[in-house]
Amino acid sequence: MTHSIPSTSEPLVLVCHEWRVEIHMRQEDDGIATLLAYAGQNVTPERVTQQGPFQRAEQAIGARRAIVKQLLANGYQLRSQQPPIWVLNAQRDIRAARECKQRSRGNYEFAPSDVFLDW
Repeated sequence: MTHSIPSTSEPLVLVCHEWRVEIHMRQEDDGIATLLAYAGQNVTPERVTQQGPFQRAEQAIGARRAIVKQLLANGYQLRSQQPPIWVLNAQRDIRAARECKQRSRGNYEFAPSDVFLDW
């Protein structure tokens, strides 16, 4: 069953009755990867979840394969011919995560005046 799950970073689409699930993977320039999953019955996803960050794309792909395997076991079908419809949602969410990461980035530059008192 897992051999049919793609090992690429392309979004995956799964369906079960009226429910649609899309799993998107985004990789940063530093190699850090994040999985974003969307689920819903209409044009707007009703549920959104994020996993990661993963230090390498291979780790994210492995996690995604495990998630897809569970969905397949619960009645979902992989639809490789259906294009993802929540790409803009994924782009918006990953941009928000990047902005949050930038805002919370620490300053780790060494300054001797931080350690030694200048009397």
